[in-house]
Amino acid sequence: MLNLVRADLYRIFHGKLIKVSCFLTIGWVLLCSYAQKATLDIREYLTGSEVTADYWNAFFNYYPVVIPLVIFCSYFVSNDFRQGTVKLYIEKGISRWKYCFSKLVVSWLATAMFLIIAFGTGILCNKVFFDFAATPYMTYSSILSYVLCQILFHMSVATLVTAVVLVIKNSAFSMAINFIFVLFGYLVLHGLEQIFNLDYAITMFWAFSNINKTRFDTSQQWLPVAVIVFIGYNLIWGGISGLIFKKRDIS
Repeated sequence: MLNLVRADLYRIFHGKLIKVSCFLTIGWVLLCSYAQKATLDIREYLTGSEVTADYWNAFFNYYPVVIPLVIFCSYFVSNDFRQGTVKLYIEKGISRWKYCFSKLVVSWLATAMFLIIAFGTGILCNKVFFDFAATPYMTYSSILSYVLCQILFHMSVATLVTAVVLVIKNSAFSMAINFIFVLFGYLVLHGLEQIFNLDYAITMFWAFSNINKTRFDTSQQWLPVAVIVFIGYNLIWGGISGLIFKKRDIS
C-alpha cells in the first residue's frame, strides 16, 4: 500500500491538479477575508460605531478548504478509472481494499496540506485586514482543540468525497454529487429531524456543517464529536465504497 501512496504522491506533485487546488485555496481565503473586511466596514459606516472582527470563528464559513478538496479528490481518484490504470493495479494482484485505502490516505494528506495553506494565508489576511484581530476565548487549549476539530472534520469530508468518486468513477458526476452534499446535505438532514420529531440532532454528525459550527469557545466540546465523525465516516462511507468497489467489474 505504501508503494501505491508514494506513486500517487509522485504523480500529484508532478502534475497541475495539486497546484491549481492550492492556488484556489489561497484565492478563496483572500476573497473571503476581503469580503469579511468589506462587510465590517459597511456595518461600521451604517451604525457609526466600531464593529469587532470575529475573524477566525467565521474563517471556514465559506468552505475555503472543502471546495478545493472536492475538486481535487474528484479528479485525482477518477483519474485511474479514466486512464485504465486501476485495472492494471488489480491484475498485478493488489488488493482492492488496499487500493481504496491508499486513495483515502492520499486524500487525507492533501487535506492536511490545504489546511496548512489556508491557515497560513488566513494569518496573513488577519494581519493585513484586521491587524491580528483576536477571537474571544482564544487560549492555547481552545486553539489546539479548534485545529484538531477542523482537521478531523475536513478529513471526514475527504473520506466521503473519495468514497463517492470510488462508487461513481466519473469525475464530473461525482463532483456534482459532492457539491450537492455541500449545499443541501444539512438542509435535508434538518428537514428529516423536523419531519420525524427526532429527540437528537442527526445534523451533529454532518461533517460539512460541523466545519462551520466549530468555534473557539466550544471547540473542546466539539472534539469528541469530531473523533466520532471521523471514525464513523471511515467505517460507514469508506466501508460501503470499499464493498461496492470490491464487487465491481472494472474491466
